[in-house]
Amino acid sequence: MGKAWKETQKQFHTEMETVLVLVIITTLLLMFVPVVRDYVEWMLAFVGFLILLQILRALTIINEVREYERLAVFRLGHFHKIAGPGWIFLIPFFEKAEKLDLRVQKMDIPPQEVITADEIRVGTDMIVYYKIKDPAKAVLAVKDFEDTVTGYIYAALRDIASNLTLNELYSEIEKVNDIVKVKIEPMTMEWGVSVIDVEVQNMRIPDSIQSAMHFRRTAKEEWAAAQYQARAQRTLIEAVAEAAGKMSDKALQYLYIKETLPELAKGESTKIVFPATFPKLPLGVEKGIEETASLNLGGLASDDSSIAMKKKKKKED
Repeated sequence: MGKAWKETQKQFHTEMETVLVLVIITTLLLMFVPVVRDYVEWMLAFVGFLILLQILRALTIINEVREYERLAVFRLGHFHKIAGPGWIFLIPFFEKAEKLDLRVQKMDIPPQEVITADEIRVGTDMIVYYKIKDPAKAVLAVKDFEDTVTGYIYAALRDIASNLTLNELYSEIEKVNDIVKVKIEPMTMEWGVSVIDVEVQNMRIPDSIQSAMHFRRTAKEEWAAAQYQARAQRTLIEAVAEAAGKMSDKALQYLYIKETLPELAKGESTKIVFPATFPKLPLGVEKGIEETASLNLGGLASDDSSIAMKKKKKKED
């Protein structure tokens, strides 16, 4: 009713401004246009009619109802009819009217807090889109639709949130919207109002909970990345082992020299030792002589060692 009264006051001021403009225009015409003075009676009668019409509209005796509006008329306190669109004349002191808008309207639900199943307080902002289907019921069945439906939405959302954890509430917000709509729709239909949609626009989670959720999500991502890397490494090792099982020793040695050693040699202090087989000595030479001779081939044996080996050979001869 407060909203309707404000609209009535706004309309009254608008119509009275129009009356003032008509009076000013008529006065200026009579003062500065001589031709108008010859028809002053007609002019005053016409202007007087317009002024009277505007006053009746300002007093809501004549109501202009647009195509998307309807007027609920009460006569002597009893509901009389739904009127409009067009100009509707009301009997002064005997009839009152309330104007209704049949277009889709948006209602902002004030922020509220709900407690989830894991005892976390969450702030929610909601918007409801609705449309009046039956103007008579909308006037007679509910006193203030917006205030009443706000209370029902609060109760429905608290009931839903108490059965869901924070993660469930956050991840299934679309389902929550649908459940709230289903809960309030039967009641609003009795009031001649159809709820088109209910949307939770924003959810405010405490900062400490947000930080914990962020760390948890990061840990899960790192764990998944480590698992993926481990699986990839295992697959690579299995593939190499399978390929190596089908290759000869010479092929493996070749790959070792071609692929692995160049990578190892990139370091500044890397030493690479190549295994080598020296040529065999002539037949009849004993093992000790072979070892010494092999060392001589590398220039590693001393001169004294060579002399001792020669003496030993002479004695044996």
